[in-house]
Amino acid sequence: MNRFRLLSSLIVIILIFSFFSECSIASSSQSNNKTVYLIVINRYTLQDIDNMPNLRKIIDEGSIGLMNTRGLYNYKGSESFLTINSSKKAYSTYESAETYNLNKENREIYERRISPITGDSQIANVNLNRIIELNKENSYMPHIGALGDSLHNSGLKTAMYGNGDTLEDTIRASSLIAIDSKGLIDYGNVDNILIEDKNFPYGFRTDYDKLLGEVNNIKNKASLVVIDTGDLDRLNFYSEELTDEMFEKHRINILNKIDGFIGNLKNSIDKDKSLFIITSPNSGEDRVDNSKLSPIILWGNNISKSILYSPTTKREGLVTNIDIAPSVAKFLGTSTEYMSGNTMIYKENNDNFNLISTNNSRINIISKSRFYILSTYSILSIIVILFAMLVLATNMKLKGILYNILSISLIIIGVIPLSLILTSVIKWTNYTSYIISLITILFLLVLIIYKIKGIDKVLLISSLLYGVLVLDVFLGGKLTRYSVLGHDPAIGARYFGLGNEMIGVFLGATSVFLGIYINKNRNKVFSFVLLIFSAIIVGHPKLGANVGGSIAVLFFVLYFLAETFNKKINFKRILTIGLATVVFILAMAFVDIKFNSNPTHLGRTIMMTNNEGNLMIMSIAIRKLLMNIKLVGSSMWTKVLNVNLISQIVIIFILKDKLRDLFNENKYIYVGFISGIVGSIIGFLANDSGIIFASIAVTLINISFISKLVEYIIEEQN
Repeated sequence: MNRFRLLSSLIVIILIFSFFSECSIASSSQSNNKTVYLIVINRYTLQDIDNMPNLRKIIDEGSIGLMNTRGLYNYKGSESFLTINSSKKAYSTYESAETYNLNKENREIYERRISPITGDSQIANVNLNRIIELNKENSYMPHIGALGDSLHNSGLKTAMYGNGDTLEDTIRASSLIAIDSKGLIDYGNVDNILIEDKNFPYGFRTDYDKLLGEVNNIKNKASLVVIDTGDLDRLNFYSEELTDEMFEKHRINILNKIDGFIGNLKNSIDKDKSLFIITSPNSGEDRVDNSKLSPIILWGNNISKSILYSPTTKREGLVTNIDIAPSVAKFLGTSTEYMSGNTMIYKENNDNFNLISTNNSRINIISKSRFYILSTYSILSIIVILFAMLVLATNMKLKGILYNILSISLIIIGVIPLSLILTSVIKWTNYTSYIISLITILFLLVLIIYKIKGIDKVLLISSLLYGVLVLDVFLGGKLTRYSVLGHDPAIGARYFGLGNEMIGVFLGATSVFLGIYINKNRNKVFSFVLLIFSAIIVGHPKLGANVGGSIAVLFFVLYFLAETFNKKINFKRILTIGLATVVFILAMAFVDIKFNSNPTHLGRTIMMTNNEGNLMIMSIAIRKLLMNIKLVGSSMWTKVLNVNLISQIVIIFILKDKLRDLFNENKYIYVGFISGIVGSIIGFLANDSGIIFASIAVTLINISFISKLVEYIIEEQN
């Protein structure tokens, strides 16, 4: 009886495993029947969607976000298309993107230039070697055709339809999304897809009926189908010939045609086995919206009304062009090797379109205001520091109007960074409300701090900055999301953690705050805990995630500790600090790789170095060095740093006796200032835009240094 039960149990277990095995096979079989339709509507904008009811319905049923469109150098041209398929920033030209149907003549050209064709490919890029040559010096080292190779290595097929050709040029950039590393595509038609129509730019347009028919013919054969609608590109190239009225008329006609095609294609496919990706690899049309971000829409299997999210940006509603390839690969069940982006995630939101539109407006306002506001801050800093240097160097009496002007000026320079952060919290949606919000917050902060009596104003400002930045790090950047000191998604250099501007503010505020705090309270234990805590939150991959900033802050911390304990600073001690910094960075990398499901730049760099060798480290170092050289030579921040250093030298030279007395009586203020300067120098060397980091940090340290000196002189006068 027991044996019978055991046998019965075994049979049941076998049947259960058999059932799951069949499900797994069925799932695998279904994955091979899945199809991704990547529809390119190049240069379309959020405003255009109002004229596209079918697309708007897709958004109501699917997911929408904003996409960073930057290639290696720019937001236009074919490099953004190639970047999608390389999943790293890549470069190409329209000429190098020339792809043709493989008739006898084109096959001969391809095989003469590239290699023999062994399969049944229908389309080939005949200028593939030009792309390879253009990217030989590319420090990102992109794998050209990463997505195409991923599909082909899994036995899946690719297809490409449509073009953006004009009378003068062959525009086949969309084909770069579907090629493999040999420049080949399995199915498609890029040569014979246009039809005469005198009501459209150049007198012809995409034949959408033919396009739909050909796509439907291969939908059970190809797993990735790239469709270039083309006509908005043609309108862009023809734009200079058109009045505003005719441009608008042509655009509406084109959008109606594209929308009709999308609606027909949607109705002809099985949603459960399909994924629509509708995007513009380039930024939008300048005559409509000059935003560098473009809308990206996903619809299909298991996608509900939502907004897009990517671990690449860690920001709801924002993804990058390098996230497309991993998302396609995951949907189709293929490898993401050589892909540096992440799979896009859907976060449910019933007001997805309006939320993305609002985010787009705010991002554009900050992106376009950044240069002017930071330049204004730079100029004001230079003026105030030169004014303070003049007053101190000429031994003017610090009283009355002169004292009030100097005090208010120093407070303003110290408070502006705090104002730029807090303004992000207010729900402004246009330039006017943004500027009013900024001025109002700045005015109130300056007034309150100036009017407060019996409190150390420098300590108050630096502690507020420190506290707000620490809070923001733990809130995931929500306080700085729409600040000119925060990240610019349009540039796409960094999307999360502490950027160079914020690290500059953080280091400057921390060195001043802790120096004055320990000087007043003599609470060394608490101060040392904050020092270590500050280094950790800057370097931790889930918090500050800034490698260059970590190096700078750790040097600051260790130098601060060495000065506190009266340790002589010599070459051996500097070498020890350097080794400790390396160990700290490696520890953060270990945490990033082992405990972070989506490693940051640090973790990925270590992993890529393991796969690709030291050449990866060298390429990153060169890229950062070149960026620093470029900024040092052209940036306003260079002038800010020079003025700060010159003012410090002049003040030290002329008022050395007073400074000696000040720092003898207030040792830890000196320790904070000198450690902050050391950290700023290291930050300048360790970051790709270190001049910005160093200039902001030194400005905050210098105005605090001047303020403390002014306080000391006034006490002496009284």
